[in-house]
Amino acid sequence: MMKLALMRTTPGKEDQELPLLQRICLSSSSRHFSTSTVQKRLHESGLHGRIAAKKTLLRKNKKRIAWAKKHKELTLDQWKSVLWSCESKFANFASNRHHVGGVMVWGCFAGDTVGDLFKIPDTLNQHGYHSIMQQHAIPSGLCVVGPSFVVQQDNEPKHTSRLCEGYMTKKETDGVLRQMT
Repeated sequence: MMKLALMRTTPGKEDQELPLLQRICLSSSSRHFSTSTVQKRLHESGLHGRIAAKKTLLRKNKKRIAWAKKHKELTLDQWKSVLWSCESKFANFASNRHHVGGVMVWGCFAGDTVGDLFKIPDTLNQHGYHSIMQQHAIPSGLCVVGPSFVVQQDNEPKHTSRLCEGYMTKKETDGVLRQMT
């Protein structure tokens, strides 16, 4: 049997489940309600039935699959020499579900050891990311893994900008790091 939750969507108010309406309709057995009439009246009142769409947890991405196949033979020690980094935004919400601010951070780790965690003051662009690479990523990689650590980045535009790519290529030429492709 399919479960259908009735939700009232009103601007400025959070959605509210209406199990009471369901009980009233079921207890009113003396009167017949046609499905279409009930649906029309509920829709007119701003009540809509919703069923969550079924989605696969992991979408097939050809580039990710190719990357995984290319690196599947790496040993545990080789994986431990990879410096993983990411930017994340954490939003703060008040008890009424209103957004009241947040913080964006950059962090990294290699193996079972964490590197720097840096609070990003403003919007992150290629210049800010270049600064993070200079002041946090490379020092963390050298401290956590040692010389010739491997840097893993995603293909965000700020990571692949000429400024950052040029800097990373220079550091790779200098023997400071290696880039995972």
